[in-house]
Amino acid sequence: MTAERDQNGIEDSNPSEAFTVTDAAADDGKDASAEAGSDDSRHASAAAAHESAFDADSFEEQCHALQMEVAELQQQLLRAHADFDNFRRRTRAEKEELSSYANAKLIGDLLPVMDNFALAMQAATQTGETGSLAKGVDMVQRQLQTILEQVGVRLMEPEGQTFDPNLHEAVLSGPSDQHEPGTVTAVLRPGYYLKDRVLRPAMVKVSE
Repeated sequence: MTAERDQNGIEDSNPSEAFTVTDAAADDGKDASAEAGSDDSRHASAAAAHESAFDADSFEEQCHALQMEVAELQQQLLRAHADFDNFRRRTRAEKEELSSYANAKLIGDLLPVMDNFALAMQAATQTGETGSLAKGVDMVQRQLQTILEQVGVRLMEPEGQTFDPNLHEAVLSGPSDQHEPGTVTAVLRPGYYLKDRVLRPAMVKVSE
């Protein structure tokens, strides 16, 4: 046994001790690798969390911007709708007004005819004419007056009222014991309304 060890010149080492050293080195390597992997994982998690927070902030900003844009579009839509309603009402009112006063000129041209009928009946009354001619003139006058009333023509009744230059045309003036100054004392030519407008002002006499 001794001779064999001497011949080889090498003393056999303990296999158990060699294995133990190798295993320890391997364990140290594993621990280092695990620690390095843990650090990488922590760095990756932190980066992912930071990126996630950035994405969340960006998403909230985009949502807020979209909400503001939607609100502005809604306001524009409401304004457009209101403008259209106003335009429709204005157009309807203009159409109704045009329809109401479309015949104003023609009606105005008929007023002198009414004046002539009134003068004819006044003359017939003064002369005591009561024959068929006077009755015919009276009938035509009444028919024409009825037609004008149906389209909105109304006779003014200014006598006794305060003179209004928007309604009356003063052609005479004089003192009056029965009226205050500026009062219509007589109607020389009747005036007419067409609905709510003055079709023709009345010619009047005004007290001083």
